[in-house]
Amino acid sequence: MALSAAPRTVSGPLATSGHELASLFGGQLIVDGDKPIRGCAVDSRLVVPGQLFLALPGEKTHGIRHAVEALRAGATAIVVEGGDATDETRQVLAEVELATQAAGASLIGVESGRVALSRAATDWRSRFTVEVIGVTGSVGKTTTKQFIAAALGGESAGCAATPGNANNEIGLPMSLLNLPDGTMRFVAEMGMYVEGDIRELCTMARPRIGVVTAIDAVHAERAGDIDAIERGKGELVAALPPEGWAILAADDRRVARLAARTPARSRTAGHAATADVRIVEATLDEALGHTIVTLEIRTETVRVDLPLFGLQFAKAAALAIAAADLCGVAPSEAAARLESVQLPSGRATVRMMSGIRVIDDAYNAAPTSMLAALATLQACRPRRFAALGAMGELGTYATDAHLAIGHTAATSGLELLIVFGSEADGIAEGARAGGMPIEKIMRLSSDAAGITAAIGLLGDMASVGDTILVKASRSVALERLVDGLDARWSEVSR
Repeated sequence: MALSAAPRTVSGPLATSGHELASLFGGQLIVDGDKPIRGCAVDSRLVVPGQLFLALPGEKTHGIRHAVEALRAGATAIVVEGGDATDETRQVLAEVELATQAAGASLIGVESGRVALSRAATDWRSRFTVEVIGVTGSVGKTTTKQFIAAALGGESAGCAATPGNANNEIGLPMSLLNLPDGTMRFVAEMGMYVEGDIRELCTMARPRIGVVTAIDAVHAERAGDIDAIERGKGELVAALPPEGWAILAADDRRVARLAARTPARSRTAGHAATADVRIVEATLDEALGHTIVTLEIRTETVRVDLPLFGLQFAKAAALAIAAADLCGVAPSEAAARLESVQLPSGRATVRMMSGIRVIDDAYNAAPTSMLAALATLQACRPRRFAALGAMGELGTYATDAHLAIGHTAATSGLELLIVFGSEADGIAEGARAGGMPIEKIMRLSSDAAGITAAIGLLGDMASVGDTILVKASRSVALERLVDGLDARWSEVSR
């Protein structure tokens, strides 16, 4: 059930001159070049010929100091922020002006780079009838975005997606401006810190399908509370047009009730018996490191063999099949495409080290994703180890959330639970309260000494066939443990 027949695909330049770009940005034309501009970069090292370079102020440096490098890389326009300028900044700007003239490029001054970027992306999006699928959720949005893009055929089928987790007021408009020629569909990941963030992203991207994966206390420290997070995530489905579709995770009570907030039609995906795309079964193939998911959609049964290891991937597969179905892709074809889906490292990536399975999930953590990771670990045989760190930005929910994770860990049959950093002490306390023997709980610091100690412990205890889960919020940087284990076992195997 595709939402549109023949989309007007992405093509052509954003602007053909500095004068046109200044008008689009609502900025001041300093140097008027006649080279066409297409795409945007905020890192001079990533500029490709023909792009504009947006020189934003950063914590350590100002982008204007790298504008000449961007011109050397082929940038055809430089956009700089105004505001209070030091003598040094004015001198740099004078040098950039001369370099821009010499390169035949354009130089534009704007009051706010972020506002100008949003304005340009909104205008660019309005030129095309690209099918936009917005994806948000407290956890699982990057995974679900990747699954949907794969199910729709990826770039070879004219489907683009936000790179990495470029889901904010800088990343999303840049993704829009950098859409490849011929793009017919765009899967746009949308993040939030506070209410209003997703509403602004929707104004730019104008999605007609909205997917909500989960609502949890992630970023509650900034958002206020989980009710505010629900309202913020609900901005995606509220922004959909009446002819659009909201795809909602059926097993999340807060997500499911967002159906009442959208003017669009809605579908659900999950384990619930009433789900439109129902997860019938999800099993792990430990030998191959795969997850086998059986889904029902209407009267059709679909089997998906995911080259990823984790029971939580079943929900992402169901949501992706639902989105692909609405875009006119047969469920069986979407399932076949998912058999080659890939995720960035650190997101439940399985790494085999001397016959030991290490689940590298060190990129991020939230209560929902922690519970899902422990469920996957519990399904592994013969022996299981968990190395866990704090879940960040949970605000007033932090204490109870860490205690609950510890309690679940206590019932997971672990040989050893390692907890890193005082911020995660609640996990250790919850595990002890849940009945886990104290000798199986190890508290370590999250500094280099703690990581080294954990490498020693796991290196000595784990053996062929065992599974180790490594998971924490990004700030804990537990990828150091994964890399350390890899180095140790690589040395042993030589």
